[in-house]
Amino acid sequence: MFDANLSGGDEIIRRLGGLYFDSQKMQKFSRMTGAEMVYQTEERFYNQHDLQRQPWLPSLRAIEQKGKTLRDTGRLMGSLTYVPLPDGVKWGTNVVYAKAMHYGLPYRNVTPRPYMGMNENDRASVLNIINRIMDVDL
Repeated sequence: MFDANLSGGDEIIRRLGGLYFDSQKMQKFSRMTGAEMVYQTEERFYNQHDLQRQPWLPSLRAIEQKGKTLRDTGRLMGSLTYVPLPDGVKWGTNVVYAKAMHYGLPYRNVTPRPYMGMNENDRASVLNIINRIMDVDL
C-alpha cells in the first residue's frame, strides 16, 4: 500500500495526547480524519495540483484527449481509502502504480505528480477535528 500517516512532533501530535486515553474519542478521530484526508487527496485529483497547490504538469494523454492528468480511468483516485489505527490513521491506495505517479519514474519519463501527504490546510482541518471531538462529549 502506498500511504501516508499522521506523524511528526507538531501541534497535531501534541493535541492527540488529549484523545489517546479515550478510546471512543480516538476512534472517532481516526474515522473523521481518515475520511477528511481521503477527501483532501481526492481534491488534488479534481483540481490537478500538488500539496502546495502547484498545478501538475499535464500528461501527454490528458493533452491529447483533452482530459485530466491521473484521471484516465479514475482507478487511482477511486482506490483511495483509510485505515483507522488505535493511535491515529493511515490513508492511501493499493494501486500498484500509485507510488510511481506520486514520485515519478525518470527512466520511463513519468513526471512526478505528488498527491499523498499533508499540507498546512490539511493540518488545520485535522486540528479542527481534534478540537471538535475534545469539545463534545460522546
